[in-house]
Amino acid sequence: MPVHGRYTTEKVTFPSHGETVAGILFRPTNSSKPPGIVIIGPYSFVKEQAPLQYGTRLADEGYAALIFDPRTVGESTGLPRRLENPKMKNEDAVAGLDYLQSRGDIDKSRLFMVGVCQGGPESLDISSYDDRVSGVAAVSGYYRDHETDVYMVCAGCVAWEPGADISTMKLPSPEEGEALLKARLERAKKARELYEKTGEVVYQPLVDPKVADPETGALAGLPGPVVWSWYGPWTLKNFENKYAVMSDLDHFSYTTVPGVAKLKKPALIIHGDNCMNAPAAKRHYESIPTSKKKLIWNNEVSHFQHYDQPDIVDANVGEIAAWFNNIE
Repeated sequence: MPVHGRYTTEKVTFPSHGETVAGILFRPTNSSKPPGIVIIGPYSFVKEQAPLQYGTRLADEGYAALIFDPRTVGESTGLPRRLENPKMKNEDAVAGLDYLQSRGDIDKSRLFMVGVCQGGPESLDISSYDDRVSGVAAVSGYYRDHETDVYMVCAGCVAWEPGADISTMKLPSPEEGEALLKARLERAKKARELYEKTGEVVYQPLVDPKVADPETGALAGLPGPVVWSWYGPWTLKNFENKYAVMSDLDHFSYTTVPGVAKLKKPALIIHGDNCMNAPAAKRHYESIPTSKKKLIWNNEVSHFQHYDQPDIVDANVGEIAAWFNNIE
């Protein structure tokens, strides 16, 4: 990545299921009809976070990169606000593919998907059923199976301190994790019932720096100091620190296991032992039924470094661009 900034920027909008999705298209200056990429970010993302980092660099590499705010989030429309629904995000990403395909200045025969954290396995899932996708890359994924959902709930109970190795931290027991997830789903069920009856939306903080109690959990969507270490500064940048509690019913009912097991597109997975639930990443990779796949395993990089640490993103984008360039 010797040169940055070889792109133009264009604020765009496109329709998705009756709402208007706001996005930014980074278009390379050295190509009249570049291939296109739709980028999906982590849980709760807005386009200015990890998608921006990957979008600008992929444009430097010659790809027209589309980043967007999902419905109900950021500059996009949709009510109630701040729903965390991965199926809706997938629909928005597919609408993004529609948008790229509709433009006359993008090579519609070469469309790709890139996802970071939760967006990684979601991109794999979409690529398993959308024939327009030529190839896909998933970075530091939140691989959606039950074990990883329990891991997510338990991670907020880890009393991490700066400088400590996250991979050595002790999580609550599997039994405690199951109880925490059950309690969280019960709160979401009650919130959904209240919304359907009265229209009132129950919100809780998205992130909270306090360690969650391993027996009672926390009301925040992503509690604990590990997550706060990255999300905390974003709460000072017009990032709404809240989520609709009823979202958990949609969030935890979604799994990427069946879709990834049907994926026949060329797939690149970048992960490591210091990323979220490494065994789930390996299981997903092994289930992909194609020889055109590659796993890059880097134990020197932690989960959140993959989001926006410049040298790490540069390296990841170099790998992604090289992978996509070799797809016929």
